[in-house]
Amino acid sequence: MEQTNYRTLCVVNPTSANGRTSKAWRRIEQALSNRNIKMDVQYTTGPGDATLITRKALQSGYNRIVSVGGDGTLNEVVNGFFDEKQQPVNPQGGLSFVPLGTGGDFARMFNLSRDLDSIARLFTDPQERYCDLVLATYTSWQETEERRFYINEADVGLGSATVYRVNNGSKALGGSLSFLLAFLYTVFTYRNIELHIKVDGETKYEGKTGVIVVGNGSYFGGGVKIAPDAQIDDGLLEIILAKDLRKRDLLANLTNMYKGTHLQHPLVERMVGHQVQILSANDILFEMDGETPGHGQSVTFDIVPAAMRLLI
Repeated sequence: MEQTNYRTLCVVNPTSANGRTSKAWRRIEQALSNRNIKMDVQYTTGPGDATLITRKALQSGYNRIVSVGGDGTLNEVVNGFFDEKQQPVNPQGGLSFVPLGTGGDFARMFNLSRDLDSIARLFTDPQERYCDLVLATYTSWQETEERRFYINEADVGLGSATVYRVNNGSKALGGSLSFLLAFLYTVFTYRNIELHIKVDGETKYEGKTGVIVVGNGSYFGGGVKIAPDAQIDDGLLEIILAKDLRKRDLLANLTNMYKGTHLQHPLVERMVGHQVQILSANDILFEMDGETPGHGQSVTFDIVPAAMRLLI
């Protein structure tokens, strides 16, 4: 599609990164305008708003949506590309993103920079790439079955408990440090949980688990390279299982987790598949793309190949 044919809407979450996104974006928007880059802008006003704005925009003729914020904002925008039955609203629509939020973990897959020239290139000369998505099935906080896409990762266990703490506290220290401090606190209070894990219908593990990550991308937690072999377009889920690790093992391997070398640990297992089902006799708290949308005793993740057209 020729650049002149893009009709672009930027969906901005002003509360992202403890409010820093709003200030940063206003400077960026003015600088882009000075370069004669045309776009429309709409600010979100609350949870779920980015999904509704995106869906309405795609239905009304926009063919490029730019998510401005963090991974949670990106997740909402991604879901706006689909209707309530997970069908594409506009198959020709493309997704770009300006990572100004707390985590920015999905953007790490592309080494995107926040300098003005790099951001301007997203608008003037984006490269097209198709990306897999993951469809999660779980119980919403309103106790109804819900299905929702994510683009980067989901996890159950220590990671989800850390995200819950970050999202319910201040993010004034920025992404990496906020997640690191929350992780260190959570390590000392968290207890490994009993899980039954199935991959493509086959039981792969039953027992105590520290964390299981079901990834499309490589990073989570503000820069932890949890799934170093992940590819966003291979049609596979990347599954990283940390079994009944002790606290001292987790802390000793923290540096390895950031570097992506933790898979060498004997209690860490890597698997791939097309579907993952996580079951528990107790309630499961999970997160996806940095948000905690629900819970349940059963959570299922299905890969959806080449479901999203990226313009990056």
